[in-house]
Amino acid sequence: MKTGRYVLSQVLELVDRKSLFRLVQRYDAESKGRHFGCRQQLIYMAFAQLTWREGLRDIATCLNARSEALHHLGFRERVAKSTLAPPKSRP
Repeated sequence: MKTGRYVLSQVLELVDRKSLFRLVQRYDAESKGRHFGCRQQLIYMAFAQLTWREGLRDIATCLNARSEALHHLGFRERVAKSTLAPPKSRP
């Protein structure tokens, strides 16, 4: 049984939550999102980079394969490909 922390949690520990919150507020980054915050997006993209994922479907499939570990990695819910896609711009 593994007793250490996930590499992803160690990397995310380096991100200052207050600085991230200030940047989100400054650039109004969460105005287009419904329930998916910038921190969640950061976690998903950091995971994708660390595990060499090649696309949204690949990220979602990999994360959902170990759904019991999602909570421990900082994910609130199961991952959908459409959740990871950027919001469409409105005319």
